[in-house]
Amino acid sequence: MRLYLHLCVLAFLAAVSLPAPGQDSRDDEASANVYMTGTEVWPTGPIHGDLVAAAGRVSVDHPIDGDAILAAGSIDLRGRVGEDLRVAGGFVTLAAPVRGEALVVAGSIAFGPASDIGGRAWLAGGDVAVAGTFRRDVKVYARNILVLGHVAGNIHLFGGTIELLPSARIDGNVTYVSNTPIKIHPGASVTGSVTREPGQLPTLHLPGWPPFRPLLMFGLLAAGALLLALFPRFTASSLQTVRASPLGSLGLGTAIFFSVPPVILLLVISIIGIPIALVLAGVYAAALLSGFLIAAFFVGERVIRLARRGAVGGYWARVGTLAIALIVMWLVRHIPYAGGFVILLALLIGLGAMVLQAFSHYATRN
Repeated sequence: MRLYLHLCVLAFLAAVSLPAPGQDSRDDEASANVYMTGTEVWPTGPIHGDLVAAAGRVSVDHPIDGDAILAAGSIDLRGRVGEDLRVAGGFVTLAAPVRGEALVVAGSIAFGPASDIGGRAWLAGGDVAVAGTFRRDVKVYARNILVLGHVAGNIHLFGGTIELLPSARIDGNVTYVSNTPIKIHPGASVTGSVTREPGQLPTLHLPGWPPFRPLLMFGLLAAGALLLALFPRFTASSLQTVRASPLGSLGLGTAIFFSVPPVILLLVISIIGIPIALVLAGVYAAALLSGFLIAAFFVGERVIRLARRGAVGGYWARVGTLAIALIVMWLVRHIPYAGGFVILLALLIGLGAMVLQAFSHYATRN
């Protein structure tokens, strides 16, 4: 229940944060729990309770006596965590002991040699490097998995490529699911058995993009035209926010992108929170679509300005720039390796700019 409440607070902070350096209003010796948000946050001293933070970047160098619940585009944790660790982010590095369990979901996860996880670990990401010491069982779900540390229990791996490097030491069993055999380098030690479980990892395909389905493109164009017709001033202001604060928008968008789904999941698990979860999921989906369209409007505007060096004016002219942007983004999507990442960055920037503008509008009215 305490974790559920903290994650709810985390989602709320991410939804209303301003792009200011992170100094928590309750960051003092008397505080039990600390809640922080901003473009970049960093505790200035030891935390004697739990730390809940959502930002573009989170850096923690001081010890935390309680839980650490973090969501950010980049997370660097070097301070000791006295209880459990819960993290969602883009790039996560950990070089500190965690007394309790660790649950980390990120694009890239790197545990350094100084990491020491006392409880069970559950890691999911694109690229995961498991170094340091894990004193209980470990589960890893990733595209690429490197194991180079000490696991005192069993380790269960789900990945595209899995390697046990020479420094790896597994005191229990290694169980894995992969489309390719595990690679165990000379020098790696496994006390128990190495078992490949049957099954194939699913391949993710984004619907509509590869064959360039006209219906999907028309739907996005219609949604963008509707957004511009219903909220013209808000759309224009969000574009101005992208121009003025792209990094702040990226940070906030990343925090929201990764922090809201865990809240939805916990609401579903609680059963009584299912109606709220459905509403939140709908709002989240609408926010992602709107953020993508804001980014597309910005791309289209930039393309037109580069082509004719003039401002884009009029409703239909802006709809036309959106159509151009959707085609450009479809082409970018097909760039090997980097294309999907570029589209994701655009979505995160648009999402963050939209939320920043919404909060700014609300603050002005009040």
